[in-house]
Amino acid sequence: MTEPDYLALVKNIRQNDKKSLEALFRLLYTPLRNYANVIINSKEDAEDIIQEVFLKLWNSRSDLDENRSIKTYLYVCTKNSCLNWLKHTKVRSDYARVMATVYESSSAELSPHESLIANDIESDLSIALNELPTQCRKIFELSRFEGLKYHEIASQLNISIKTVETQMSRALVKVRLQLKKHSTTLHTLLLWLAIIFLKKL
Repeated sequence: MTEPDYLALVKNIRQNDKKSLEALFRLLYTPLRNYANVIINSKEDAEDIIQEVFLKLWNSRSDLDENRSIKTYLYVCTKNSCLNWLKHTKVRSDYARVMATVYESSSAELSPHESLIANDIESDLSIALNELPTQCRKIFELSRFEGLKYHEIASQLNISIKTVETQMSRALVKVRLQLKKHSTTLHTLLLWLAIIFLKKL
């Protein structure tokens, strides 16, 4: 879908057209949910966050800027909502703390230097994934890129949860070894996940 198409939806939404809101929701719900899931590591809460983002979009439709990319706007809103979730949730895991730090220090756009780093990381990630056995790679992609839980992957691929756990462990070892030069700290190790989704804005 082109930017003019998105702009048309925004104009219609500003004019109280609920069908255009529904169309926008269908187009962007899944990528936004996956993006939120990367940040907060909770598929169910990610779904709630995206629904809330679209509700806020509708409630503030008269303030929408037709000159600003609606996709970028929604990704930024999603990021901010996820940060609020990380700050206020009772869960205080290392993952939550790290992702909060990553996203608080990131902007909606990557700098030229960050883009070079992102390309380097994605290149190394591609190498790592291409060296994985077919099933192992599929499991990793379903988990990390599509946000599926282990039991959902097991059901989809008709394998045991134990097999999923074993294959994910192998995949993570391979990926971490390939990205080791980028990963002197846990902060940097997880950054590649954030970058992959940020580059899709």
